[in-house]
Amino acid sequence: MDFKVTFRDTCIADLEEIVRSVARHNPVAAQHLGESVIAAAERLSFFPERHPKVRQRPGLRRFIIARYLKVFYRINYASKTVDILRCWDGRTTRA
Repeated sequence: MDFKVTFRDTCIADLEEIVRSVARHNPVAAQHLGESVIAAAERLSFFPERHPKVRQRPGLRRFIIARYLKVFYRINYASKTVDILRCWDGRTTRA
């Protein structure tokens, strides 16, 4: 049961911002972080239910990379897609 993984524009923008921020201090770590997020998201094509649901937002799930980067996604069973919605850096606060 393979699902197609898609990245929303909001997620791409979030990830670009986070990678740029990390790259100011450590370009190698920034590249590794970006690649880790993409690889983890793409692995959802085989078992998208592997990560927990977000209690406050029914229908959303999340996984964490490097203990601080939260990646939120939604599974669409009808179209067999996993939409990667947002990436949030847990070390910073957002308005």
